[in-house]
Amino acid sequence: MTPAAVTDDRAALGRLRIVARSILLLWAVFSFVATAWVLSHHPFVNPLVQRSAAEARVALSTAVARQVSLDWLVPRLQAALAEDDMQRVTLLNDIASDHSVILPPDLQRQVTEAVAAHEGWRATMSDCRLCITDVARCPSLSLVAACTLPFELSPAGDAAALARQGGNLITGAEIDEVEAALAGIGLAATISTVVTVGSSLTLKGAATVLRVARRADALSPGLRYALREAARGPAPAATFGSVAGDIRHLATRTSNAEVLSLLRHADSPRDLRALTRLSDVAGPDTGRTLEVLGKARTMRLLSRISDLALAAMGLVALVLGQLAVMAGAALKLWLRSLLRQREMALIRRP
Repeated sequence: MTPAAVTDDRAALGRLRIVARSILLLWAVFSFVATAWVLSHHPFVNPLVQRSAAEARVALSTAVARQVSLDWLVPRLQAALAEDDMQRVTLLNDIASDHSVILPPDLQRQVTEAVAAHEGWRATMSDCRLCITDVARCPSLSLVAACTLPFELSPAGDAAALARQGGNLITGAEIDEVEAALAGIGLAATISTVVTVGSSLTLKGAATVLRVARRADALSPGLRYALREAARGPAPAATFGSVAGDIRHLATRTSNAEVLSLLRHADSPRDLRALTRLSDVAGPDTGRTLEVLGKARTMRLLSRISDLALAAMGLVALVLGQLAVMAGAALKLWLRSLLRQREMALIRRP
C-alpha cells in the first residue's frame, strides 16, 4: 500500500470517528434534554393512574385465579366452620365451585351438613327471630338483610330506634347519638318522600343500612368514628348525603346483604368511595374478590403506573447508564495518562 493510500485511509477513519463521536454526543444531549423535559412534568407526584374497567377486570380475575387453590381454601374453610361463620363458609364454597377446586370428601361433607343445618325452614325461622330481636347475635349478614332490614327500612324501624334512645335518656343510660341521628334522618327522609317525589329514599335507605350495620357490628372502627363525628356536626344530613350515594351505588352493583359485608372493609368514607369503584369493575363478585385478594392488594390492582412515570424511569436509567459509561471512559483515560507518565519517567531515568 502506497503512502498516499495509507494517508487517505487514515483521513477516512478520522472522519468516521468524528461522525461516530458526533452521533454519540447528540444521543447523550437528546437523552439529557428528554429526561429534563419529562421530569419537568413531575411524573412521580402522581405516578399511579386508574386502569380502565376492562384492564382492571382482567387484572383482578387473573390475580384471583392465581391465588385460589386447594391449599388456600382448605384452612380458611376449616376456620369458618369452626367459627360457625355460615356466610363465609358459603362464600368460600362458592369460590371453590367457581374455580373448579375439588375439596377433600370429609371437608365437603362438613360444608354440606353445615349449610343444610342453616337452610331448613325451621332453622331459618329461628335465626330470623333472633336477628329481629337482637341483630348483634344474628348468625350472618345475609339474614340481617333478609330479616332485619325490611322492618328497619319502614318508618316503624326509625321510630323504634328513636324510642330506644328516648328510653335511655329517661333512665339516664348512655345515649347512642349516632343511632339517634341516623334514625332521625331516616324518619325525616320518609316524611319528605312525597315532597321530593321519592328522591329522599336514597338517603333513607343509606341511613337505615348504616344504622343496622352499626348494631350488627359490621362497621370498621374508622367508619364508626366518621359517623360519630358526622352525627355531632352541624349538618348530619348533608354529611351523610355522599355516604348515602356510595351505599346506594354498592347496593345497585351487588346487593343489600353484600353491602353489609362490604362495609367492614371501609375504614373511612374515602375507602367507601374506593369500594364503589371496585364494584363497578367486579360487580357481584366484589365480595369474593376482597375475600381472596384482601383490600390492599385489590385496590392496588385497580391502578397502574402511568406511562409518563414509566418513561421517566426509563430515561433516568438511560442517563445514569450514560453517566456510568462516561465515568468509566474518564477513569480509563486517567489511568492511561498515569501509565504514560510512569513509562516516560522510567525512560528518562539514567
